[in-house]
Amino acid sequence: MKQNSFPVTNIGSVSLLMTFIVLCLVTFSTLSLSGSVSEYRYSQKLAEHNTDYYNASNEATAVLMEIDDILHSAYTQDQSQYYAKACEQLDCLDRITADFSKDIPTITYEVPVSESQVLRVALSLNRPDQVKEGYYRITSWKEAAASDWKGDDRLNLFTP
Repeated sequence: MKQNSFPVTNIGSVSLLMTFIVLCLVTFSTLSLSGSVSEYRYSQKLAEHNTDYYNASNEATAVLMEIDDILHSAYTQDQSQYYAKACEQLDCLDRITADFSKDIPTITYEVPVSESQVLRVALSLNRPDQVKEGYYRITSWKEAAASDWKGDDRLNLFTP
């Protein structure tokens, strides 16, 4: 009788195919895990930034309420000297800058969001005859860099 012999290449090709499939699965799972970890870190940083921003926004709103109270008391004390009284009372607040030299007086202040960013708020005061619309208009409420960027723009093309 004749014995059936299996070719050796069939057994090796199945093992090679299984090794390749396992290697592909390990590679894809590693890439998936790596992507998940980086997205998790990014979401943590984003959540931290949002928390910092909203805390700064709450603080800026509290400062805005103080300014609103000061403007209200200045207006109710003497409407004819509204800007002078407001300027006098706003000097008590240390974080704000009031500019009453222009036709439309402005008030600006900053609240730190992080080490590198601040929340910059700018207000334009309404004239005394427009107070029914409010004491001020918010002209800017935005994040900005805490310091100016000083880049190195020199090009050293040739080194001696």
